[in-house]
Amino acid sequence: MYAAHFGLSAPPFQLNPDPSFLFESKGHNYAHQYLRYGAMQGEGFIIVTGEIGAGKTTLVRALLNELDPTKVAAAQIVSTQLEADDLLRAVANAFGVPSKNASKAELLAAIEAHFTTLMLQNRRALLVIDEAQNLNPAAIEELRMLSNFQYGNRALLQSYLVGQPELREVLRAPNLEQLRQRIIASCHIGPMDADETRAYIIHRLKRVGWTGRPQFDDAAFATIHDWTGGLPRRINMLCNRLLLSAFLDNIEQIDATRVDTVAREIREEIGGLMRPADPVEPHAPTITAPVHTPAPAAKPNAPPSQAPQGLAELPILRDVAEAMTRAPAPPKPGEPGPLICIAQTQEDRIALHPLMQKMKVYVGLPAPLLVGLEHLATSAVANDPALAEIDLALLPDAQEEQPGLAVWTNWLDQIFETYRPTAVLTFSHGDAALAAALMAKRRRLSHMHIESGLRHGDRADPQEIDRILIDQLTDLHLTLDPGGADLLTHDGIAPESIRVVGNLRIDATLGAIAQAPDPKQFAPDIGVPKTYLSNAQGYALLVLEDAEWSASREKMIDMLANAKRLSRILPVIWPMPAATHSRMLQYGLSNALRGARVACVPERPYGQTLALLRQATCLLTDRANLQDASSHLGIPCLTLQDHCARTHTLRQGSNQVVGRDFRRIFQAMGDILEGDRKARPNPFNCDGKASDRIAQALETWLMTQWENQVLETLETHA
Repeated sequence: MYAAHFGLSAPPFQLNPDPSFLFESKGHNYAHQYLRYGAMQGEGFIIVTGEIGAGKTTLVRALLNELDPTKVAAAQIVSTQLEADDLLRAVANAFGVPSKNASKAELLAAIEAHFTTLMLQNRRALLVIDEAQNLNPAAIEELRMLSNFQYGNRALLQSYLVGQPELREVLRAPNLEQLRQRIIASCHIGPMDADETRAYIIHRLKRVGWTGRPQFDDAAFATIHDWTGGLPRRINMLCNRLLLSAFLDNIEQIDATRVDTVAREIREEIGGLMRPADPVEPHAPTITAPVHTPAPAAKPNAPPSQAPQGLAELPILRDVAEAMTRAPAPPKPGEPGPLICIAQTQEDRIALHPLMQKMKVYVGLPAPLLVGLEHLATSAVANDPALAEIDLALLPDAQEEQPGLAVWTNWLDQIFETYRPTAVLTFSHGDAALAAALMAKRRRLSHMHIESGLRHGDRADPQEIDRILIDQLTDLHLTLDPGGADLLTHDGIAPESIRVVGNLRIDATLGAIAQAPDPKQFAPDIGVPKTYLSNAQGYALLVLEDAEWSASREKMIDMLANAKRLSRILPVIWPMPAATHSRMLQYGLSNALRGARVACVPERPYGQTLALLRQATCLLTDRANLQDASSHLGIPCLTLQDHCARTHTLRQGSNQVVGRDFRRIFQAMGDILEGDRKARPNPFNCDGKASDRIAQALETWLMTQWENQVLETLETHA
C-alpha cells in the first residue's frame, strides 16, 4: 500500500525471513563467518542461538543460499515438537525418502542409503532444524545417531540446530555428552546497538530503492532502538507500521514522537516491544558452545544453594558435582582410592594415552582416574583415538579456555574430598599440575610428576618458576634422561626419589604414527592444494596453540603477516583450532591471508598431524609434543617462542628457538633449504617403552610407601 506512494519497489520491513535483506551487523557478520567455517568441515553439529527475532533464520538461509546445490543437499524441518520416531520420519520426508508404513529399522536403513547415494554423487546431506529448543532428549539422541552414518571416514550428514537461548540449556544435559563432542561450531546472536539499528533500517530501505521518502530524523532512529532493543524482527514490525502511519497521515518526516505513538499502539494491541524506560542492553555476540553456560560450583552432595565460601566469585562454570555424576563412582568406605591423574591440555591427553592403557593392567596400582578439560572441538579432534579418555571431565568457560590456578585448586579440592585418592600423578607444568601438587601436599598424598627436571634457565619466565615449584612439591620425580636427574640433584632433590624413565611423548608419537594415513588420502578433502604436497621444495607445517600470539589483534596481525611472508619461501599448511579461527574472525582478519600460499585447515587428529609432519620440509610450532616428535622423525623444527625447556630437543634433536622475529625465522628457513633438510632420526634412542617404565616405577614406589606405612603402624602398636 505505502510502497508505491514512497517510490519503493517492495515493502522493506517484511517479517518473513528473507536472505536478500540480510544485514551483517558486527554480530551477524561475525556469526556468518564462523558458520561458514563450520560448514566447510561438512560434519557434526552447528548450533545457532538467539532471542526471538534476532535474525537466526535469515542468517542460516543466507548461508544455505551460498552453498552449491550440486555439492550440498539441504533439507529443513520447522516443526520440532515431535517424538523421536516422528522426528525420524520428518527427516526422511524432508530429504524425499519414502517413510509411509516403514518400521524404525527400515526408516534408518532408507535414510542411510539415501545419504550414501548423495555421497557417491559427491554431494553431502545438510539438515537444518529450526526452533530446536523444543526437541526432547530422545529426539536429540536420534539426531546424534544419524550423525554416526559414515561412508569410509567421511560423515554422511551435517546438522544445524537453530533455536532460542534455552537450546543451550537443553544441550547441557548430562546424557547429551556424546552430542556435545560433535559440536564443531556454535554462535549466539545478540541484539544490535543503536548505530547498527540505524544502519539496519537504512540498509533495508535502500534495498527497495529508498530515496529519502519518508525521512527519519536522528531522534527517531534512537527511539526505535529504545523500543525494540535492537532485535531485527521488532525493528521490522515497528518500522512497517511507521511507514504505514506516515502514508495514512500523508507526511514525509518520521520523528521520535511518531515512533513513541506507533510503538505504544503496537504494545497495546499485541505487546512484544520494549518500553523506553526498560531498554535492552546491547551486547556483542558470543561465539561459543551453548553448553558452556556459567553454573555455580557447589560441594559434592551439598544443596546447590550452599556453595563453598569464597567460591562464588571464581569463574567456575560447571558444577563439579555435576561432572562427578558422569564419572566412576567414588570409593566406598574402607576401599582404596584411585590414582588421580591430571591432564590440562589435549597435548597432555595425547602424551598420557599409552600410560593410561598400561596402568590399567598393573595389578599393584590403584585404578587410574583421569581428570581433564572437556574442550569444544571439531569431531575429528574430539574423537581422536590418540587422546586418553577423560574419566572426570570439567568444562571451562568459553572465554577462559585454560582456567587459572585458583579455579583448578577449587575444582581439585572438591574432587579430592569426594574420591579420597591414594596418590596423585601430574604431567607437564601447567596450572593444573601446580594446583594438584599443592593440594596433594596439603592432604599428605603421594605426588608423582612426569617430566620433572625440565628447565631453560630464565627465572624471569613464570612457567620456569612453575616447573621449579612443582618439582619441589613432588615425591617421585620421573625424568626424561640423566640430564634431568642431574639437574634435580643440583636443586637439592634426593636421588632416591628420582627415576629416569624416558620420553612418554615419543611413546604416544610411535602409537599414533603407526596408524597415520598418507596425507594424499585426506589433505585435499580438508583444503590443502595438491600442489603443496607435490612442491619440489616441500612445504612448511605451522602448528600453534591458541595462546599469547593470538591474545590481541595486533599480535595476531603480526603472526598472520609472518605466515604470509613465510609462504613466499614455502607453501604453508596451518591446522588451526576452531578458537583461533574464531578469534581471527572476531578481529576482522578473515581476508588477511588472501593471495598467500597458506592453507588454513581445521585442526587435525594427532595421527594426521604427524602424517603431515613426516613429509614436511620443516615445522614451526610452540607445542611440546611436536617439538619431540619432529626430532624423533628427523624433521627440522623452529620453535616460535623465546624459551624452550625441552633442551634435549635443542642439544640432540632438530629443534632451534627462533622466537617470533621474522628475520630469525627467515634466516633459519634459508639454512634449512640450503643445507641438509633432514636431521638424524630418533636422536634420543627412544624404545617406545617409557610408559612401561613409568607404570613399574609408580607400582614400586606406592608399594614401598604402603609397606612403610604398615611398618610404622606395627611399630606404633608395639
